[in-house]
Amino acid sequence: MAQLNTAFDASAHDTTARDYEDLPNGIYDLETVAGELKPTSTGGTMLALQYSVIAPENFAGRRIFANMNIENSSAKAQEIGQQELASLCRALELSTINDTDELLLKSFRAKVGMEKQGADPKYKPRNKIVRFYYPDEGDLPPLAVEAATPAANDNKPAPAAKVAAKPAAAAGSRPWGAK
Repeated sequence: MAQLNTAFDASAHDTTARDYEDLPNGIYDLETVAGELKPTSTGGTMLALQYSVIAPENFAGRRIFANMNIENSSAKAQEIGQQELASLCRALELSTINDTDELLLKSFRAKVGMEKQGADPKYKPRNKIVRFYYPDEGDLPPLAVEAATPAANDNKPAPAAKVAAKPAAAAGSRPWGAK
């Protein structure tokens, strides 16, 4: 148990419930605001990161979470995690790091999308960085956010399709033709 230095008064804070939807796909300016090494369930090490949106302004402060496998019994999982960390470092113009604090509070530009639905249906897809942009390439794209897409089913009946009339099949013939 941890003793607080002073009494915390919860009534002095805004506790309005906030139900954020996922960020729309797009290109954002972000910064890493938290990074922590954690053990994985298989005995490896992952880097748990929190990114905060800086721009566009109307999404400022929104968070994106990421876990990168730094050490893993699966060589492929470790390779993917280390490549993602290398991409973040390059976007931050860092060639080597010794501490996760070196990643914090430095802005970078990235494309944000949605991760695919995993094998476990209890976890819904969430935002993830799908591409980091590198200042050393000199072609950072402008900020851009996709417009929200309309719902797939708006409960309107589909327009009637025009179907060409087929000649009636001869008695005893197969509808799919002769074999």
